[in-house]
Amino acid sequence: MIFKNSNYYKYMYFVEAQANFNKPKKIIEEAIKKPGCLEDFHPFCKSNNAITWPGNESIDELIYLNGVKYTRKFYNWTENGYDLSIGGSRRQSTVNWVITGDNYKSSLRIKINPDIQYKNPVIKWLMWNLYIKHMIQSYINHVVKGFKFHIDTGQKVKSNQFGKHTWFSV
Repeated sequence: MIFKNSNYYKYMYFVEAQANFNKPKKIIEEAIKKPGCLEDFHPFCKSNNAITWPGNESIDELIYLNGVKYTRKFYNWTENGYDLSIGGSRRQSTVNWVITGDNYKSSLRIKINPDIQYKNPVIKWLMWNLYIKHMIQSYINHVVKGFKFHIDTGQKVKSNQFGKHTWFSV
């Protein structure tokens, strides 16, 4: 059954990745809320400049290795993470960064819900299941792997450290 003009299908399309740490939740929170933090752990990030920071209504700019530029707008900024919208003029996604844990162990889960621009539901479903979902899953897996590497070692990730990505690498 297709529900015309419904948001139901909008929320069916998402990917997520998670990393667990033997570190306090506070360390994870500080790492994701540092201005320009993507430069520490995002393997496809060329630069990440805070425009308005910190808290709700924060804005930063992410420039990928291939020059693609996206603006991130933050909301629901709490001790458990934040939500943000990211995109350029044609593409927008909602991203949730969720931290759980205590003083001994913690985890970070990142969920991406893209706004897929196909009006035909069959084409939209096919594009999602045959291409888009896999590309976004690969992307978020690399970002979470980079974050885990950074938290565990204290080192910045290198460009394309875990492999290249067709959409964002050079």
